[in-house]
This record gives sequence, C-alpha cells and structure tokens, in this order.
Amino acid sequence: MSKLSVFELLLQDNPDFFTTEGLSALLHDCICLKYAQNHKFTYPSLLQDKSVYLELAQLGSSNAGDAEISHCFKASSKIPATNGCGSKEEVADFLHLFRKIRDNIHQLQQDLSISGISQRNIAIRDQLFAFSVAEDQLILLECDRITLQNAVPSVIKYFVSLVQKSPSYNLFLCQGEDQKVTTSITTIKDATQRAVRADIYATSHDWQQTGANCWEGKRAYKVDPDEIHLCLHLDWDENEFIFFDAHHPDPKRCPWLDTAE
Repeated sequence: MSKLSVFELLLQDNPDFFTTEGLSALLHDCICLKYAQNHKFTYPSLLQDKSVYLELAQLGSSNAGDAEISHCFKASSKIPATNGCGSKEEVADFLHLFRKIRDNIHQLQQDLSISGISQRNIAIRDQLFAFSVAEDQLILLECDRITLQNAVPSVIKYFVSLVQKSPSYNLFLCQGEDQKVTTSITTIKDATQRAVRADIYATSHDWQQTGANCWEGKRAYKVDPDEIHLCLHLDWDENEFIFFDAHHPDPKRCPWLDTAE
C-alpha cells in the first residue's frame, strides 16, 4: 500500500495502531463484522465509517463485481453473515472483502516490519509463565520464526515442571482421533529437537450427568486443571504436529469412567 492516509483518523485516537496488537485487532474486528452484536470492537468507529475497510480492501472501481460489493457494504448496516444465515453470494462477497483487507494489512505489516508475534502470560497450577505466540490474523516475519523456535525449550520446561508437580499428572502421546498412548518425559524432551513452535494451555470442566451414560460438561476453572495440553509444531506450513496431554490423576475428573457399583 503506497498511502497511509486511510489510517489518519484511526491514529488520532489509537497511537499504537501500527503494532502487532493494533493490526491484529483490526483484522479481528473485520472478521467479526458478521456478528457485530456479539463482539466488543477494538475500533468501534469503523462500524459507522466503513470507508476505512473499503480503502483497505482496495476494490477495483472498474470491476463490476467489486463495485457491487463496495456499494452493498457502504449502504447496509447489516453485514452479510458467514454463519449460514446469509446467501451463498453474500458469504462469497464478505469473504472476498475480508481477504482483500487481510492481504493488504499483511503487506503493510511486512513493509513496516511489524512483528507477527505477541507475549502471552498464563498461570497453570499457580505457576506463572510468559512465552511468545503467533497472532492468528498476522503473518510471521523471518525474525519471528527465530523467536518462536528459540522459545520451544522454555515451553517444554514449563510443561514438564507442571506435570511433575505433586500430584503428578499422567502423560499421553495423542495419536489420531481420541487415541492416546502412555508416554514419558524423555519422549517429550526428545520431541523438542524437531519442533519449530510450541503452544501450551489447560482445560477443565464441571460434568453433569444428563442421562444413562450421557454427560454434559461446562468450562470451569480449577487450580489443578483436568488436562494440560502441549502442541509442538514441526513445520511452518502447519502440516505436522505432535500433541501431548497430561491428565489429572484423580479418576473422579472423568466420572463416566467410574465403573464402581
């Protein structure tokens, strides 16, 4: 993009716009236009003045299809939905608009050398940890890849410390759908050598029995979570992964497995 005038209004109220968080929030706002009532916008002013989105999309005025998309977007206060409520044409138009905006933002990100990663702070089992993560809406610069790869050993170390803390968790290597094989700390550490990225998160549920052999779970917070998940990315094209799960040793966390009479 050769001109940055499209951002002048945004910059007046958002001096940190040209940052990883700023660009990521803009794209997140854009994709969430399809369900605007349920999203808290970082840049709510763009709901009233959609010209910024259109300028970012750089739709061709000589192209009849682009002109129609531009007209509908400016004229309508209701953005075509992509959740099955809109027609196929509306969905296609919205996705075309978003992809154009995304591609131009990515080009701007590269031109200004804005990082595609941010810092995430988490606390699992009362152990604080900060690590680098890729922003879903942005692209990774070459320096970002180096940063993420260098962070892998610290993520592995954190995961190992969590599962070894008393009570120690049961470790599994995930293979295929719902297939888990008992594994060891050594296997996890060996996998570090192959990983270019590492992600970690925890999940817990409160389970309620809704019928014979039927259970319904709701997300819940627990100091010692039900499961801790480690995902190792083996390539930058997101084609190969290794997943490890650590399960809390208390069998009551999975009540449907209780066969005691």
